[in-house]
Amino acid sequence: MAERIVVHRGSYRDSAFLMRVTRELKASAGVAEAVVLMGTPMNLELLGRAGFATAAESGAGPLDLVVALRADEAAALDVAEAEVGRLLQGGGANGDGASGGAQGAAASGGAGRSRRLRSLPEATALHPDARLVSVSVPGEYAAFVAHRALDAGRHVFLFSNNVDLDDEIALKRRGREAGLLVMGPDCGTAIIAGVGLGFANRVPRGPVGIVGASGTGIQEVSSLLAGMDVGVSHAIGTGSRDLSAEVGGVMTEMGLRLLADDPATTVLVLVAKHPAADVAATMHTVLRSLGKPAVVRYLGKPPRESEGSVHYAADLDETAQRAAALAGARVEVERQPEATSPSGPTRRFIGLFGGGSLAAEAEVIFRHHGLGATVPDHPLAATVPLEGSGHLIVDTGEDFYTVGKPHPMVDQTVRCALLEAAAADPAVSLILIDLVLGDGAHLDPAPEIVAALAAGRTRRGNDKFACVASVCGTPRDPQDARRQRAVLVEGGVMVMRSAAQAARTCALGLNAASHT
Repeated sequence: MAERIVVHRGSYRDSAFLMRVTRELKASAGVAEAVVLMGTPMNLELLGRAGFATAAESGAGPLDLVVALRADEAAALDVAEAEVGRLLQGGGANGDGASGGAQGAAASGGAGRSRRLRSLPEATALHPDARLVSVSVPGEYAAFVAHRALDAGRHVFLFSNNVDLDDEIALKRRGREAGLLVMGPDCGTAIIAGVGLGFANRVPRGPVGIVGASGTGIQEVSSLLAGMDVGVSHAIGTGSRDLSAEVGGVMTEMGLRLLADDPATTVLVLVAKHPAADVAATMHTVLRSLGKPAVVRYLGKPPRESEGSVHYAADLDETAQRAAALAGARVEVERQPEATSPSGPTRRFIGLFGGGSLAAEAEVIFRHHGLGATVPDHPLAATVPLEGSGHLIVDTGEDFYTVGKPHPMVDQTVRCALLEAAAADPAVSLILIDLVLGDGAHLDPAPEIVAALAAGRTRRGNDKFACVASVCGTPRDPQDARRQRAVLVEGGVMVMRSAAQAARTCALGLNAASHT
């Protein structure tokens, strides 16, 4: 087996770009393994643990792109290395949602190409009318670059993670004083004036404005609204810590006030995970004062009583339906889905998610139906039988699955291995999955999911299981949500309209089976 480490000096790329390049290289003929990372000390250590012993000797730094390759022969390595060079020159891996540049800035070079820029001042000079800077540099540098963007009077989309909490607080307070949004850090999704940032779905413009400390929460609500022919004016991401006691909801409040002042926005939506109680109370007071109807969903918590113009929803599906109704759409209340009972006696349920918010919602729904499901705090091995004996809800986007590896929304290798193992395990009778589509995500996820299920069935034999899925996306997404659903159905998967409906279907089925 031939092996090669290639270092591209001063060639920073964001994680979305790295994930896509990794996936494309893995698909190259003769390539057995490909890993594309920035040369941080932790990443070099991870490569060493993966058997790439020479990575530590490469001299790569945090702003250097490192490509680790294994192939059957040296000729395949040459082809893969040339492909990396092509992609770095703008040959296709950037996609619609990626950003680039040594400080996270990219500018159009015309004819669909990107011009690589070496600094934020260079980018702002080239585009003096640009109002927003997307920052996706390593966390230790991100705050500095974001402050430079604020210096230049620009809003900030801060995709970077691993930013110090004190830096986040300082950035957001400074942004508030300057009237500038600081979306992030660790902000995965936003839609500003119809343009998606990070991982976002292609939805129409319309009267609903969303603020979210939940990336897949924003995606689910905006996609469900699109399915009801209701558009989104703007979706403002805040990063997952904004509603913590330390940050205090600085950007959530600012985003809500901006949307309340926007004549094109008639309905407000707020989605977040685990807000601090006092911050949630403050947001309630703010929402009541804004003069526009609002719908709120805090994942992981039962909804509080609605009050006046502030409506609290039980799940993201209800959030979208309430917002659509408030926007004037004719929304038919759906009947409770019929139970999907496992084949044979009640056994294990396994939920394998790529969207963290959708996994959290499934856990809440299971608790509501009196079903306990464990959320593992460590990576599961793809073994048969699967670890443990009870029901499991697994977020394969957790950090311990993605350190040194692409997110499952981009590369499904880890999740498909677990899915095949679950399908092959005779103790598992019901499997729940999600597919999250959109710019930056895997371009055709459903066939891989169906193949993993089929491989599990073959290993399992005659014993049957049921699989229920939801697809978060729209027909306008690069993956075409309609086509993804059709592939799943053809592969024997029951596809529901939302993640909440899919989870309820499974919970009802398990309860029904336990009483027969």
